[in-house]
Amino acid sequence: MAKASEQPLQPNPFRTYRDPKTGLWVVIPVTKTTNHFSSSVGQEISSDSKDTL
Repeated sequence: MAKASEQPLQPNPFRTYRDPKTGLWVVIPVTKTTNHFSSSVGQEISSDSKDTL
């Protein structure tokens, strides 16, 4: 039987973004200097422009 770990979960170092034009998923490394805001529907909004990907 599996045992539960007592260690805290590590944060995910990546974010994903789906390009609406191509439908492809893009992996974006998260930096500590990136500012993120949450919208009223719970989606994260980045201050970085996604058009430059």
